[in-house]
Amino acid sequence: MFQYIALIPNLFGSFSDLNKDSVELSHLQNHVIEYMYMQKRALNLKEISVGFGIIKQQLTNIISDLEDGGYVVKEPDPKDRRAVLISLTPKGKGIEERKWIKVYQMFNENLTKLSDEEKIDLKYALHKVNVLLKKMEDNQ
Repeated sequence: MFQYIALIPNLFGSFSDLNKDSVELSHLQNHVIEYMYMQKRALNLKEISVGFGIIKQQLTNIISDLEDGGYVVKEPDPKDRRAVLISLTPKGKGIEERKWIKVYQMFNENLTKLSDEEKIDLKYALHKVNVLLKKMEDNQ
């Protein structure tokens, strides 16, 4: 368990600087865009609220600000006329795409610090962690 907990600050430390280039967005706005990007589809307010763990009233203001900034668009939900679907614009997707390119570049730079044997160890360890986390998720 300690190793799992120790992994969190290592990842957070690596990822904490990724949003600093997005000075025009708040911390919560960045996270909402990230959540929506990972879902790869348009979402309604309830889906974002539940998935992101934020109350709808607070989310409404965040979404409105993101819409005003051109990061998301709202469209009527064809399945439910009372609901609105929210999707990322190219501007909103671009923020996440640039972030993940930066993650990839940082990871590749850090890989050069490892020996060939350490790279093999890391590849196996990441594979094993992913398999075990997937197993934990499937057992919920």
